[in-house]
Amino acid sequence: MSKLVLFLMLSVAGISAENGSFINLNNSSGDVTLGNSLFNITFHKNGKAQSVYKNNVNLIDNISKNSQTWYLDWDGGKGYFHPSKYEVIEDSSEKVHFRFIQEASLGNLNIEFHLVVLSNVSGLYQYIKVSNPTNATIGLGEFRTVYRFDHNLMPKVTNIVESGITPNLTGRPTIQDTTWQLADGTYWSKYDFCGYIRETPWFGVYGGGFGGWIISASREYHSGGPLKQDLLVHHDSLMANYFHSGHFGTPGLEAPPGWSKFYGPYLVYINTGSEKQVREGVAKQALIEQARWPYSWLVDKEYPQTRGSVYGEVEGQTKAMVVVYSSIEQEFDLQTLGYLYHEETDVNGRFIINNIRPGSYQIVAYPLAGQASENVARKNISIIAGENQNIGSLFLPEPTNILWSLGETNRKSSEYRYSDEHRSFYWHFVPPANQTFTIGSSRVDKDWYYAQTRTPGTWSIAYNDKFDNKNRTLRVAFAAASKSSVSDPALTAAIDIEVNGHQVGHFAYENDKTIYRDALQSGNFHPEKMTVPARQIVNGQNVISFNLLRGMVMYDAISLASE
Repeated sequence: MSKLVLFLMLSVAGISAENGSFINLNNSSGDVTLGNSLFNITFHKNGKAQSVYKNNVNLIDNISKNSQTWYLDWDGGKGYFHPSKYEVIEDSSEKVHFRFIQEASLGNLNIEFHLVVLSNVSGLYQYIKVSNPTNATIGLGEFRTVYRFDHNLMPKVTNIVESGITPNLTGRPTIQDTTWQLADGTYWSKYDFCGYIRETPWFGVYGGGFGGWIISASREYHSGGPLKQDLLVHHDSLMANYFHSGHFGTPGLEAPPGWSKFYGPYLVYINTGSEKQVREGVAKQALIEQARWPYSWLVDKEYPQTRGSVYGEVEGQTKAMVVVYSSIEQEFDLQTLGYLYHEETDVNGRFIINNIRPGSYQIVAYPLAGQASENVARKNISIIAGENQNIGSLFLPEPTNILWSLGETNRKSSEYRYSDEHRSFYWHFVPPANQTFTIGSSRVDKDWYYAQTRTPGTWSIAYNDKFDNKNRTLRVAFAAASKSSVSDPALTAAIDIEVNGHQVGHFAYENDKTIYRDALQSGNFHPEKMTVPARQIVNGQNVISFNLLRGMVMYDAISLASE
């Protein structure tokens, strides 16, 4: 009896026939089963999972027939992956490798969905190769993979920062998309468990002695920049790996003719034990995966094994974020087409970024402290395989003659009240419509809130000054700008800024969909720098007013300097 036949017979019960990796392709049904002695999974020919066995237990056994699992889709489920071909690429006791293929058609990209099982890993590696061989630009609002587990068995979810069980939502009123008000007046939303993608190496679903996780050894292929946020886990014991989305301000993917991209690999990891053990186990496995990146087992010309690195230093404001990204025709924090890497400088302003794919890039630095919120330093560079290049210095000058300031620029509202709470739809109802912050007596962490959310409303800063015939420079950096709610027909947030009743700025920003979706620290960043004419300064108390006209805004740093 061949190992494939034996494996097929025993995998029905979730038992692996022998040590090593196995694959069985049923040509009549199109089903494919991949596994090893630690777990196995069966996919239908449509690319969706039918069973996931660990220790003879099917972890997706009780999923509703109306719900699907372990699949690839886009535009919020409006477009599903429909493979027309499938192929066994490798079948050995060390590794099995299978791919589904959807060929490009009118309005659709060419997609290869690859599945890999190694003999000693309890999980499935996945990666996706996407290309546009057509002569038209193809747009996708979002692009993701989705994994549901048996909620009765595995009811808990975690994004590392926040963990919990989905409450009973039956009969509860819907406040906005996938957001409900509970019987006690509090709220529950899928956005409660969002997180910063590049700060989240693992997340998942657990309970009943099992854990199901996504482990990303690298996030080089995700859209957005260092502050890109997205959905990770939510109700229905679901976890999602978003490569692109507009949930928190990043634009949709617009793939031009000839474009291609390699997403992954990432590991869908399955483990067992107590709740503590499965969480500790996935954290340990994540470190193992990171140490193995780039993966030596993946041989593909579009996945370079030999990579390059860059190092250098940031001068001026030495506390900075350094970003290296390839789609230089886009802004780095809104990029969708290429690959992105980042690292924070050390205490001396030095940085090194490793494992960068060879190619052309732009390197960008922006401050994480001080008051120069508008500063960005840039250079175009080339990454060469096997080389560690010194790109020299990037300069971020720090402004002088600062009279007073609120917070420091880091593109977040992290120093203000409520910014350190757990995400919840509740928080944007709490800040007052009107308030006055007095320089010298008010406290940043108590008297200035993470977001100004009520219209009409005015927040004021009162401070003492002296007319000296010199202009002032007012810097206001907005960490986010959103419309008032999902249902608000307005597409922008708008604010007027006045000094002693004289308007010095009017700003309107496109909706970044962040504040009403539970974000407490950032969205799309908007630095503004205004000149306050000397004639508008008075002896004694002066007042700067922030008149919110529409939507909501979140603040980073605010400062006033003398010219």
